[in-house]
Amino acid sequence: MKDWVSDGSVGRARAYVAGLARDLYFACMRPFGYLAFVLALAALSAAARLLGRDNELGFFAGRLNSMIWRYPEVTRRGVQMAWLMWIVLFLVALSPADPIPSRWDEVLLGALALGIVWRQAFAERRVGR
Repeated sequence: MKDWVSDGSVGRARAYVAGLARDLYFACMRPFGYLAFVLALAALSAAARLLGRDNELGFFAGRLNSMIWRYPEVTRRGVQMAWLMWIVLFLVALSPADPIPSRWDEVLLGALALGIVWRQAFAERRVGR
């Protein structure tokens, strides 16, 4: 009779389950990483605006922000995840299971989306890189 423990099948099964658990963990955590990246870019942009170009840190934050946003392949996934999160929050706000009983959460989410779309549609376009 062959000993099933000694042939390594238990070790392979453990490795397979561990690999599945790791893949599931990364699949669940990746969207939060994209959101953190977009929030960090927003904070960098806010710092550049608040400090202004006269301040060295404001100038550096503005340059770094514009350099990162120049490459859409870097920011595309984060922006897509942020819009997906906005859609989920908006649907929760519209549903009867809304944890906030007032309508101000829908107004705030709508104003946020409108502000972003307005900025994208009517912001001045910079020429060149």
